[in-house]
Amino acid sequence: MKKKFLASAIAAICLAHNPLAFGADQTDTTPTDNLQRITVTGSNISRINKEGPTAVEIIKRDEIEKSGASTVVELLGKLPSVSVQLTGNDGNSFAGGAASVGLRGLDAKYTLILLNGRRLANYGFANGAENTFVDLNNLPLAAIESVEILRDGASAIYGSDAVAGVINFKTKRNYQGYETSANLGTNEKGDGGTASASLTAGWGDLDKDGQNLLLTVDVFRRNPLWSDKHDATSSRDFRRFGGSDQRSVDRYLGTLRDFSSGEPGFPIPGCRGSVEVSSATGDLSCFNNQQKQLSPKILRGGISAIFTKKLSGQDELFAEAGFNHSESSIQTGLPSFDSAFIGNTAGSTNPGLANLPGPSPDGSLQGFTPGDRLQVFRGIYEAAPSQVKITSDTIRLVGGWRGLIGNWDSEGAISFNQNRIKEVDSNAVLKDVSSASLQSGLLGNGGYDPFAYWNPASVVNPMLTTTERVAVSRLETLDWKMSAPELFSFNGGPVGFAWGAQASHESIDDHPDPRNVASNIVNSGATASNASRSLYSLYGEFNVPLMKQVEMQLALRGDHYSDFGNSFNPKIALAWRPSKEILLRGSATTSFKAPTLPELHSTTAAYVSTAIADFARCGPLGYVGPNCSYYPKLSIVGNPDLKAEKANNYSLGIVLQPLKGLSASVDWYAIKQRNTIQSLDPQYIVDNEDIIPGYAALVGRDPRNPALEKLHPGLNKGRLNTITTPYINVGKTDIQGLDIDISYELPLAGWGKLKFREVNDYTLSYKQSTTPGGAPASKLDSINHPRWSNSFRMAYEYASTEVALTARTQSSTLNIDDPTHTQDPAITNSRIPSFTAWDLNLNTKVSKNLTLNFGVNNVFDKAPVYASTSYLNDFVQGQNDLIGRYIYANMRYQFQ
Repeated sequence: MKKKFLASAIAAICLAHNPLAFGADQTDTTPTDNLQRITVTGSNISRINKEGPTAVEIIKRDEIEKSGASTVVELLGKLPSVSVQLTGNDGNSFAGGAASVGLRGLDAKYTLILLNGRRLANYGFANGAENTFVDLNNLPLAAIESVEILRDGASAIYGSDAVAGVINFKTKRNYQGYETSANLGTNEKGDGGTASASLTAGWGDLDKDGQNLLLTVDVFRRNPLWSDKHDATSSRDFRRFGGSDQRSVDRYLGTLRDFSSGEPGFPIPGCRGSVEVSSATGDLSCFNNQQKQLSPKILRGGISAIFTKKLSGQDELFAEAGFNHSESSIQTGLPSFDSAFIGNTAGSTNPGLANLPGPSPDGSLQGFTPGDRLQVFRGIYEAAPSQVKITSDTIRLVGGWRGLIGNWDSEGAISFNQNRIKEVDSNAVLKDVSSASLQSGLLGNGGYDPFAYWNPASVVNPMLTTTERVAVSRLETLDWKMSAPELFSFNGGPVGFAWGAQASHESIDDHPDPRNVASNIVNSGATASNASRSLYSLYGEFNVPLMKQVEMQLALRGDHYSDFGNSFNPKIALAWRPSKEILLRGSATTSFKAPTLPELHSTTAAYVSTAIADFARCGPLGYVGPNCSYYPKLSIVGNPDLKAEKANNYSLGIVLQPLKGLSASVDWYAIKQRNTIQSLDPQYIVDNEDIIPGYAALVGRDPRNPALEKLHPGLNKGRLNTITTPYINVGKTDIQGLDIDISYELPLAGWGKLKFREVNDYTLSYKQSTTPGGAPASKLDSINHPRWSNSFRMAYEYASTEVALTARTQSSTLNIDDPTHTQDPAITNSRIPSFTAWDLNLNTKVSKNLTLNFGVNNVFDKAPVYASTSYLNDFVQGQNDLIGRYIYANMRYQFQ
């Protein structure tokens, strides 16, 4: 079967020499021994003769330094074409501690991340329990020499998961000397400071010494951000932004609700906070403005080495090795009791019950009656806050040979990649022990007494434990490729040809703590996954000069999956240069995205990360907007019957250079995907609980409260408890948009020059099915899918100094995460305004060896934008803009 597959793939091979196809790890040479290898990349804005059929964005080392970014994800987050999926600051994420990005508004699983042209192992935890991705935190920014972004479906070249495009990170090659760099940064309030340092050393020259060793060591530290340090978050009462009151009602001492009477709750006698009526529930509660850790403490260090040994002529042996260790720690709040706990007071001898409010003088409230059942909202503040510590260790080993076989430039390598993650949750609460202790305390039989200001350690400690989750993700790859830039002549020009073969094996083994699996840890779920697959690939490419001004690229890739059979993905691309000032280009390709391993073979019990609006319950209770937000438990089960996702990708563009120093490009793109995989939308399930047959069985609720229903006519459902949602092929995804890039350099007659650059990513259409067989509905103009994002940079450069001001803007959107969700029009149509932050940078080369860089991000201290919906009740901006003005400085010194 495999021989037949490979034979058919070879017979069909014909593909294009994509500008990035061998950009990082393959070079074009003629069979002349003394011709230096030339790395093939895309354009660097100064363009026309460097542009090809596919647009490639290149970010060089000096641009990285001028960005002011301290991590890879911060760098990419400044680009309009890139959407940040995980920042590394996500404490409640399924994949905590990691950072990821996507292209074209799609999930990170559709963007292929490469290091020096080769794949990396995925992060051990899947985001959303399904999206596998490469953790960008394992790529130290100091070691990156350039970044290449191919915003085009590249399945024919790289494989199935390059649906949205490729981001390739490149390190130095054949470097001699020593170089050190250091970076310091902090916001005006002093928390969240970053510090990093790196040392790069290179010994030997390939041409003179026949060998080269490059060694890079880097360290990084980031301190946490705290809510009480910043104006936007110092008060957890976000009603001033249109949101909800998020001050705590569970401490010093806390709040009670009489479940038996269904009447508004009341503070536990002795409240040491502020006794107020909750705007959300109408309860008289004990409010405290708690401090919250907004981002984790991060420690990271890594070492990498590249050794190259020249044999003879063009032949070389090479080896790459890297190890990265990171630790991410974040406080997740006080330990707490099970929110579903309802305590009995019948026969209680606890004297605290006598202090609870009884019937009101006018008889309008029944108040507490001995024997009533109570809901207790009290954090276990006698203990230290719970903390999640995630330790990630990543290993990368590559060994291979490159050189000439006849007239063919050839390369082969074997690589091993592994990511191992250990997550330790301290002060986790045992559900059975804590519920029994709280019940005993309510009855006055010892245990945890909710009416005592401080319970002793002998009562608190037995309720607490530490849980541990370990996951390992591996990728082993064997690859071989050959290329001939001038295989033969056609129409008076050379025809280039390249081909390659690859075999890989990926696996994931994610083991949660058994107590999480048994649902015996309060407010915590569990994700388990154990699966693997093998993939065999064969690909080739032709670069054909149809005529002097027209270049055609043809491509085909054949993949054989051990679990999904065969897939063939062709690509055709054309570039026409009617004059040296104009380039017209276009491409069409297909892609085949096999389900991720967790989508096929995983079980997940967790809490939703995006709020669910339960309108059937909120209506009778009078809850609207952010006050109608619930976070039920979510049960997701892998589906081995999933179909692979397939897509057609198209692009059409024009590049102009009418004047020296002026260039502009506009590229239209479209992705039409079928069999899109996602878990069935929990909000859709709840909205259609009583409408679509079978959906009611997917919704779990607490027991109904007759007393509460008597007070609120029309209420006939208990509080949301669980939602079961399977992975399914929901239907279609249809995306269209424009990439616009304009740059201009104006010489000032010996006084330097002015530089301007405008980059805009404009989405024309973003439609997606919600249910199997359903027609795609527009997701555009929402918080998750804004219409456009923009970057405008203006700079003045004189001699070796440049000062620049950059505006980063994201468009206004409807005040809703997804337009297909039900919402009150008064809230939805109250749009979220656009957001623009200005960044200032000064870069100067003090001497031949020393470069200094200073800057301020969000220089005008732009206030963040808040989303006030039932689904998203939080700030829209990332942490860096949330905290306001951020100041940084970095230095690079070369000892050459």
